[in-house]
Amino acid sequence: MLLRRLRRGVFFFYALTLVMVLITAGWLSLKDYRDTLQGAERQSMSLARSLDEHATRSMVSVEQAMQNLIEDIERSGGTSHLDERWAHERLQGKISLTPQIRGIIAINAKGILVAHGLEYPTRRVDLSDRLYFPYHRDHDDAHLRIGEPLVSRTDYKWLIPVTLRINNPDGSFGGVMLSGVEPDYFLKFYESLHLERGTRIQMLRSDGMLLLSYPLDITRLGAEIERSRQDGFRALTDSNLTSERQFIAQVSSQDVPLTIRVITDPDWVLRKFYHDAQIRIASLLFIITVLTLMLFLLLRQIRRAEESESRLLLTQFAVDESPDMVLWCDPRGRLHYANQRLTELSGYTHEELLSLKFQDLIGGNELKWDRLYTDLRDSKRKTMESLLRKKDQSVLAIELTLSLIADKQDQYLCISARDISERHAAQMELRHHRDHLQELVDERTAEIRTMLDANPLAVVLSVDEHVQSVNPAFESQFGYSMNSISGLPESVIHASAANYLNVRNAIRNRIASGATFRGEAELRRSDGSLFWAQLFVRTLQSNAPDRGVLYIIEDVSAQRVAAQALRQSEQLKRTILDTTSDGFALIDSQRRFVDINHTLCEQLGQTRQAILGQSLDDVWSKEIAASVFPPLQKPGDAGAQLEIDLPVFPKETRPFLISRGQIRNASGLVEYSFAFFTDISHQKEIERSLMEAKEVAEIANQAKSVFLTNMSHELRTPMHAILSFAELGMHKSKGGEPQDLLRYFERINHAGKHLLTLLNDLLDMSRMETRGMDYRRGVHILQHTMAATIAELTSQLASKQIEVVLDQNTAQISAVYDRIRIAQVILNLMSNAIRFSPPAGRIFISYLQESTTEEHQARVGFSIRDEGPGITPERLSVIFDLPQHNLGPQGDVEGALGLSLCHRIISDHGGSIEAANHPDGGAIMSVRLPVEPGVEAQRP
Repeated sequence: MLLRRLRRGVFFFYALTLVMVLITAGWLSLKDYRDTLQGAERQSMSLARSLDEHATRSMVSVEQAMQNLIEDIERSGGTSHLDERWAHERLQGKISLTPQIRGIIAINAKGILVAHGLEYPTRRVDLSDRLYFPYHRDHDDAHLRIGEPLVSRTDYKWLIPVTLRINNPDGSFGGVMLSGVEPDYFLKFYESLHLERGTRIQMLRSDGMLLLSYPLDITRLGAEIERSRQDGFRALTDSNLTSERQFIAQVSSQDVPLTIRVITDPDWVLRKFYHDAQIRIASLLFIITVLTLMLFLLLRQIRRAEESESRLLLTQFAVDESPDMVLWCDPRGRLHYANQRLTELSGYTHEELLSLKFQDLIGGNELKWDRLYTDLRDSKRKTMESLLRKKDQSVLAIELTLSLIADKQDQYLCISARDISERHAAQMELRHHRDHLQELVDERTAEIRTMLDANPLAVVLSVDEHVQSVNPAFESQFGYSMNSISGLPESVIHASAANYLNVRNAIRNRIASGATFRGEAELRRSDGSLFWAQLFVRTLQSNAPDRGVLYIIEDVSAQRVAAQALRQSEQLKRTILDTTSDGFALIDSQRRFVDINHTLCEQLGQTRQAILGQSLDDVWSKEIAASVFPPLQKPGDAGAQLEIDLPVFPKETRPFLISRGQIRNASGLVEYSFAFFTDISHQKEIERSLMEAKEVAEIANQAKSVFLTNMSHELRTPMHAILSFAELGMHKSKGGEPQDLLRYFERINHAGKHLLTLLNDLLDMSRMETRGMDYRRGVHILQHTMAATIAELTSQLASKQIEVVLDQNTAQISAVYDRIRIAQVILNLMSNAIRFSPPAGRIFISYLQESTTEEHQARVGFSIRDEGPGITPERLSVIFDLPQHNLGPQGDVEGALGLSLCHRIISDHGGSIEAANHPDGGAIMSVRLPVEPGVEAQRP
């Protein structure tokens, strides 16, 4: 309760102190703020009055100068009789005496400028549109008028117009006298004052029009400014200037219609106040922080005191209500405290207990207080068993825990006593059961030992990875005796330390979950020999692996040798089946797939897992399945071979050679059937190619025989003509007939050329067939090659009066070719066209633009068309083959041989040549050649 009151008092004191500090700081800040504003007001009003006095004197002096000039003008008869020279000098003199005036002008009653103090002669400028002119014309007012700032029409500079009315001698309106007050005069004066930063000055007309501002803002001149009707100092927000709060000191002149306003920036005026306020706030925060910290520390101490008091009360309650007996004794053994439990068990009242000593209540003669107290002074704590003497003289077995507690002044012995009579009775009962269980264990151990000794498998009991016991089978199998192996680590019977670590980790992971480990390991006998064994390992107690581990060891060396041989055999068989190019399938008696190899999976387009277990009918049709694996009955028919077409992946049919076999059981029944599938499609293709090659060779051989027969005939005919005409020429030459002789010799020449052409084509064809022809390829222009070749045929064209229609509109086309060989092709094609064209016919030559083949090769070319009989359909398909007999329209062997040669030359260039009949009649030959180098046909 006292601590709670103390806490409330502390909170009240803290709040009171905080309020007083805040009130003091607020009062000081308010007083400082008011003093700062009063100082700013005094300074601003003083400056405004000074500036007002300066502006008033300046305007009054301007007014006086203008009054003197008006009086002079009125005495001279007014502006209508004004001497311009005299007026200029008078105005100029006043300007020089009045520095705030930039210029003075005189305006007549019509608004025309008649005199100027700055220029002579005066320009006649119409100023009747100015606001001041109609004002003075309509108002007979002798007072000074200050107009809105404007730009002068004479010098084009800003000025403040100050005007007075000029009257004629009869009192009528005679004009206006205007003085241009120089704004820079006031601006320089204001700048010389070196005003504080943020201070602005405004010169207003009495109606609020802005005449001048400092700093100068030309865009605001002439604007209407909202002003107060009374002079003084005030703070307001002037929407015409800025949206911020301003301090304004305003003073109005009594002599002229002017008002001076001094505007100061509150931030600049209150800068010292703000700085002092920041220091004051920082000091206030520091004081509050210190007070808060002191409050926190004080409250923490109070809370600790409360916690200590609470713990003390809780401890007292726990001790009083403890189920154990608790008592305190002084160094003389007298009781100073006893809890409720001791009162209940001892039978004494609380007051009776406090009158007893330790020896009267606990222990017998053997428990001496002096010796006990001395021991506790050394060890500070002691636990022992003793007896509690009750009031009724009975005793109770108790367990004592004694502790010595000492402070700076006193020492006490704290004793905690626990009733252990029930525990003693339980211990006696446990001793009885333990002796009985030991007898049962001994009997069971003898039985287990008998079983282990009779077990043919080696058995090992291991504790903490050391051998504790083995059976006779282990001794005979490993060569160790019971005495020599007992106590040795498990690793001695393993082949190596690394092998033991691997096996041990595997065993630990398995038996940790209570399961039995089964696995093989390589072990070592006492003589160093190694063997493989099957291990069965299990803990004696699943929840206590440290109690022991039981090993059962079986020698499996012979089984591993047999299994290894079997695995090698299976691996060899699988390797042979998977690497062979033939498919393999094994089916059982239910005609289901038992095994297949990788080749057959690829042929069927399915995985091995998908095919295994399926029936033959699921993979093939029933007809194919029956053909591949027929239900054989005779053992001798098992090795028969079969050729059959089977479907393969994806959608194709191939021929296969199937070699089949059977596996029969001891009863002679078919247990398994197998077959090897050999893909013979390649062999079949080779056979088909050989047959086709044989047929082609036979046709070629026959064609060659026919060709040689026809060629012999063709060669003999020109030769006879040459000989006949040669004899006739010689005979005629003797008779003196030169014209006939010339014709004879021309025929001899023509027949000789014909024979020469045949012989050249025959030689070229023979060269191509044997070793091929050499080409000198380069980039040439087709038009040039065509023109040079046609020039060689001029005589033949002229003899039949044939016209060559050559394409002249196509741009030059370049291609890669041997110029001499392509010229030979053109010569042969043109010779055929001339031969089959009628007299006075035409041959059309055009050029083929660039096109792209399926192999993305660019080609260009030309075409030659005649007006002959064309090509028969049966001849069109074999026109470029070697000539046989009667292939031309007239059995022309020369043309057939030339076309075959042309086809070979163009093919060697990587180009193409085509023959067709034109719709308008005649044959057309189209030749295409590659545009880029590096393209040529493969030679057979």
